Amino acid sequence: MQTNGEFHQFGRGSKNVSDFKTDSKDGFTLRWLNASYREQLALCDALEEIADSLPASVNRQQCIYAAKALGPAIRNQHLCEETVLFPWLTKRAGAGHSLEETLSRLKYEHFEDECFAEELTDALLKLGAGQPVNMEAIGYMLRGFFEGLRRHIAFERDHLLHGLPEDTRVARPQ
Repeated sequence: MQTNGEFHQFGRGSKNVSDFKTDSKDGFTLRWLNASYREQLALCDALEEIADSLPASVNRQQCIYAAKALGPAIRNQHLCEETVLFPWLTKRAGAGHSLEETLSRLKYEHFEDECFAEELTDALLKLGAGQPVNMEAIGYMLRGFFEGLRRHIAFERDHLLHGLPEDTRVARPQ
């Protein structure tokens, strides 16, 4: 389990991804976005701990926590990015073909990640409940998910947000 408390606080703080609402008029700062990335990375760390514990040392409570956090965290982050960040980046950069292609690809990855998160949630709930599961398959699912999510976050940080100060205000497009 996360010793620094990040995983337990996932989705509970006052400035986290679960606070994002589609009707938010003021947007957010990149500091907030980076904090939400850190929350997702803490969840990835917890999923990696679960994968490393398979098959003999599974912490069932950790599986249930992760299962309950996973879907909402991924959906809310994607909602924030697709309704505020991506339009803001497009407006800021102007109509650029390569940016539009990149954002389109990232939206497709969001869709894939959300579908994968749903399957993983089901598997984690079964594992947490002590139901019989294919441990090898769950291990591959966990590793595939958290490795992909880590790469996705790294790409967004390195290529979409590179060089922007944390106090940059990302406003909802009018």
